[in-house]
Amino acid sequence: MELLRFSSLDRYYGARKIFSGLDGVIRDGEKIGLVGPNGAGKSSLVRLLVGFDEVDGGTIVRARDARLGYLSQAASADQALTLRAIVDRAFSRMHEEEATVRGLETALTAAAEAHDAPLEARLLHAYGEARERFDRHGGEANERRMRAMIAEFGFAEEDLDRPPASFSGGQRTRAALARMLLEEPDYLVLDEPTNHLDIETVRWLEEFIIDDPRATLVVSHDRYFLDRVINRIWELDGGTLTTYDVPQGRAYRAYVEEKAIRLEQAERNFKAFKDEEKRRKAVVAELKTHGSHNYSHVRSREKQLAKLDTVEAPQTSQRQISVKLEAARRATKGFALKAHELRVAYDAVLFAGLTFSVARGDRLAVVGPNGSGKSTLLGVLSGRRKPDAGDVQLMTGVTAAYFSQDSADELPPGVLAVDAVLEGAKVTPEQARSLLGRLGLGGDAGEKPVEAFSGGERRRIMLARLMARSADLLFLDEPTNDLDIPSREALETVLASYAGAMIVVSHDRYLLARLAERVLWLRDGTVSLIEGGYETFESAQRSQHAAPVPTPPKASENVPAPVVLERDARQRRARHASDLAAAEREVATRDEARARLEKEFADPHIYDDRERVAQLERELALAHAAADAAFARWEALSDLDAEAAHA
Repeated sequence: MELLRFSSLDRYYGARKIFSGLDGVIRDGEKIGLVGPNGAGKSSLVRLLVGFDEVDGGTIVRARDARLGYLSQAASADQALTLRAIVDRAFSRMHEEEATVRGLETALTAAAEAHDAPLEARLLHAYGEARERFDRHGGEANERRMRAMIAEFGFAEEDLDRPPASFSGGQRTRAALARMLLEEPDYLVLDEPTNHLDIETVRWLEEFIIDDPRATLVVSHDRYFLDRVINRIWELDGGTLTTYDVPQGRAYRAYVEEKAIRLEQAERNFKAFKDEEKRRKAVVAELKTHGSHNYSHVRSREKQLAKLDTVEAPQTSQRQISVKLEAARRATKGFALKAHELRVAYDAVLFAGLTFSVARGDRLAVVGPNGSGKSTLLGVLSGRRKPDAGDVQLMTGVTAAYFSQDSADELPPGVLAVDAVLEGAKVTPEQARSLLGRLGLGGDAGEKPVEAFSGGERRRIMLARLMARSADLLFLDEPTNDLDIPSREALETVLASYAGAMIVVSHDRYLLARLAERVLWLRDGTVSLIEGGYETFESAQRSQHAAPVPTPPKASENVPAPVVLERDARQRRARHASDLAAAEREVATRDEARARLEKEFADPHIYDDRERVAQLERELALAHAAADAAFARWEALSDLDAEAAHA
């Protein structure tokens, strides 16, 4: 069923075109991810689809009586209201529907008493439609439904009388989502739903969206989130919308692979076009140059040239960075940093007795819920904050660089952005501008003074400074905040080639999965050090600490029970088939990666390079663990499939 369709959609701001000629459709059950660089028009498109703005051209057709649930990027609420009052607003339409039902009941009684049969028949028909609509959206059970929904979203009874200002960012997002779902929408539009959420809350939201049968359109820069929940990608870039069908479970990775294939094919098509165009022009020129008197032959060839279908050069907003982040000196064996018996406490203990070391070239991720002390620990390790107990030793000769959420305040005043990047760096002005451009500050932005930029833009300048400098140890606190996906990938490309040691605090699981070799997990005053990379940690968290996910409300309580059961069974079978196919592909991919590493490890010449041997041993261990985990998941899904077949 089509819930929404748009055709030839145009949007302008003044004389500036944001996009034009966009076509798309949202169908029941689809999970769509809307991606694109900042400034591409994603928010503009969403505002058109949810009805906040009028189109400048084209049409939007919405299914009759289909309700849209919208969760905005900055879900604001009246801070003076309680959670109960905010959630109760979800029933405003139901209150209107109830008033319509009561009014028709009164009119029906009056018509019956007046023995006005024609009027009574018309009112009875109207009453039947109004009553069906009212019952379908919950009827008189509003208070019971509100309490049940709030409980399912992790709130206690006493939370109903608290204002939203007293909740964490994750709790406010859950409250906004609960209110939206109480409106009984038929499909959802979520604009950056993972902003300001810690990893555990994002994981909870992922499970909810995966289990919810409704169509969902998600705007997000969180690639790990998109990977898990989406089965279709809308890419908005350069004023055009491109669609990719992708498997849920590795959606974003599949999109990147398919995009690369399409770009390669487009480049081949363009080259073939230019070669054929050049050949036909050469034929015409040859005929003219040698004075051919067969003018009809010349005109025929010119017509053939004119009829050649034009192929446009492939367009992409991606540009490669020519800068490599270098360590201050070549990595050697030994340690970069040692921490001994660290302790920090405020109202409660954040961590105590924390002892660990970071080897040269090591990559450590620090993760945990909001408020667990991640940024505090990074400040202690970098020497910016003293611990309550314990000590940190930066090894002799190791130079460190620090990027924090407040790094923008450290920019030297009165200098141009490009000069701020060049300060103390071994890069050319062109390379500095390239770094700024890949972080969303292209054009003449490099020639503007740092005071002309917003706080988020100044953070990007600081990131460019960091990427252009040399250090043996990096401390990174939420480096991808405020960055769109192309900028995140540009940063990752530079960090992935960095040979020094790195300690990263981030909610960006895609970044952590690509970079981290170990994970330091802070939670409730306890600390755990997990070997084997971020994916190992993530898999363990999902299997051992799965958060309860609220049961999505039924689309209609009036659907007969056998139909509901059959519909749910079909949806479960479809999800299971999709999961099984994704697991099979993941097993094949992991096995190929392991085989490549084993082949390289079997080469006798490699043992002349001890560093490469050590690196290969680590990579091979990770590859074996990843392959075993993928096979275990496939095996578990296969067992479920066999059980279902014999049920």
